[in-house]
Formats: sequence, structure tokens, C-alpha cells
Amino acid sequence: MKKILAATAAVMLCLSAGCGKKTSKASDKDTGEVTSASAEITTEAITGEPDPLFVTTSAVQTTTSVSVKTTTTTAANPEKPVQPDPLGGGVFKLNEDGAVVFSEDSAAQDDTVLISAAQTLFESACRTEWKYTVGCPYELDPADYVENEFGWQYHRIKNDSIKSMDDLRADYNKVFSSRYPDQLSDIYVEENGSVYAMEAARGRDLYYTDSRITGIKSKNDDEITFTVENNYTGSDFEPDTPVTKSEEFSVIIESDGTWKVGQFRLPY
Repeated sequence: MKKILAATAAVMLCLSAGCGKKTSKASDKDTGEVTSASAEITTEAITGEPDPLFVTTSAVQTTTSVSVKTTTTTAANPEKPVQPDPLGGGVFKLNEDGAVVFSEDSAAQDDTVLISAAQTLFESACRTEWKYTVGCPYELDPADYVENEFGWQYHRIKNDSIKSMDDLRADYNKVFSSRYPDQLSDIYVEENGSVYAMEAARGRDLYYTDSRITGIKSKNDDEITFTVENNYTGSDFEPDTPVTKSEEFSVIIESDGTWKVGQFRLPY
């Protein structure tokens, strides 16, 4: 009996030693999986939300999938309203002459759109005024000229459609309203059935940087007056001191809704 008990004890000890070695490896793996799972379950059970520090591969894939799906659905949804361009894109544009035209009634637009349209027209006014008063938009005949009392020479405009100052102003007034006086008579003269232009070429103001329409001063039925700020890096007296000059700029609303230039001064 003692021999049987001893043998049984030896077998059990051997099995215990052998199985303990295998169980040790298996238990490390199993223990890790069970511990992780337990941590995840415990966190969710307590907070109701997954542990932000416990991220699994499947969770990342699921989040990415949902994000892509949401983005695709939103982009493909034709019923989602499109936010309007705060600068009025599509509501107004410059026509081929340089005036501003609206696709909708300008009176129905908010101030942000009106200021943006005024900025566009102001820049067109600068280009047009420079073209007519500093240079000349037409071809001139250098051999055909007249002189004024000071001996200044005016050369004949060769364009066949410009035979009078009225013809000249008809072109100029495609951008500028006739409501306000212009300076064309200082640059052009009409003689012998032709118009002659003085080439008054000059350089721009070296200190000028830009101009910005900053607000609306007043509104009437057919005229809106804006504040424009002209910026300069300095002046002849103080070349290193920036200067901002505030002035008025107005637009005239024609009967067809077109915006033309009213009050204006070339800032450079």
C-alpha cells in the first residue's frame, strides 16, 4: 500500500512539473488577453465610454470608415445648402467696358457685397482714369499736332470714331457717370473736326501702396457713397512715416442697374 501511494505521488509530481511548464507559457498569453479585455470592459462599464488610452486596430479602422462615409455622404448630398460667397462672387462682375453689373438687384444685397462691388469698381476707375488722363487709350499721329498758348503739343487721335469731345466722353462715360465733372478738357482739345491729346505721361506716386473701401457713408435711390482709405508708405516730407488718407468714393446706379463711377480721385 505504501508502495502504491508513493508511486501515485511520484506520477502526480511528474505530471505537475511537466504541465506546469506548458501552463506557464500559456498562462502568460492568456493572462495578457484576459487582462486587456477586462480593462476595456471595466472602463466602459464604469464610464460608458471606451478608454482613450486603450486603442485597438479594429477601433481605428472603424473610426476611419465612419469618417470617410460621412464625408462622402455630405459632399454628395445635393440638398445641403451652399454658403454664399461673402464677397459677392457670382452676384456682380465687371462688364467689357469696366462698369459693374449685377445679376440680381443691388438694392437687395447686404453691405458686405456692396463694399466688395465698390472695391471692384474703384480699381476699374483707377485703371480707366490713368489710361485717359496720364496716357491715351487711342493711337496718336506724331506728325499731326496743335499747340496751345503755352506751346504744349496735342497730337491727333487717329481713331475714326473719335471726331469730337462728345465722342471721347461717350467712351469715358462707359465707366464714369456724367453726373460729376471730369478733367478731360485739360488733356484733350477739339479742332478741325478731330480730337487732339496731350501726352501727359508721368510716373505713379512712389509712396502709394493700395486703396481699400472700408464702409458705407450714405445711400440714396441712385447713389451710394463709400469711404475709401488710400495707403502710402510715407510722403515727401516724412518718407518713413506711413500715411492713410480717407476720402469719399461714390457709385451712380444707372436706370438699368449698372454701377458707374461718381465721386472719385486717382490716388496715385
